[in-house]
Amino acid sequence: MDFYIIFEGVIDQSASQRLVDSIKKAEQAGASKIFIFFSSLGGNIYEGFLIATIIQNSKIPISIHSTNHIDSIANIIYLSAPERTSESYAKFYMHGASTSGNFDEKGLNDQLTATKTHNTRIAYFISENSNLPLQKIQHMMNIGTTITAQKALEYGIVQTIIHKEIPKHLNREEIIYIN
Repeated sequence: MDFYIIFEGVIDQSASQRLVDSIKKAEQAGASKIFIFFSSLGGNIYEGFLIATIIQNSKIPISIHSTNHIDSIANIIYLSAPERTSESYAKFYMHGASTSGNFDEKGLNDQLTATKTHNTRIAYFISENSNLPLQKIQHMMNIGTTITAQKALEYGIVQTIIHKEIPKHLNREEIIYIN
């Protein structure tokens, strides 16, 4: 039995918990495969890597299908699935990490170090899970780069461009979380 999850929204603690709960629900229901129809403008880096770890270590195979935007940390989640498909009109956006707040000199240095570390982690993950060399990803992140699904296919981010729909009679969980 296949289990479908529709995820649309920001990556934060609440949305992450709902996605993890949906994956657990699929496991408990005896699903043989999970399909995540996925679109996100990004969000929290910690939560993105947490979701990626859960997807990579799922007992049930997980396939992710890009339905619209895969931006920022959503790239890490998308690339965590061993099977990745995309709608032809989807887009992918990569950029460097950022921070906000008021800092003294020490706090500013700490935030700079943390931001550089996040950028390195993200770049390595993308490189290890695509056909893109590390230096190209770092350049793309530095300038902020949007690519089409067709270019993502060329780069090995997307494996297949295909139109997918969820059959009406199958099990599904909808996580529409726009913040």
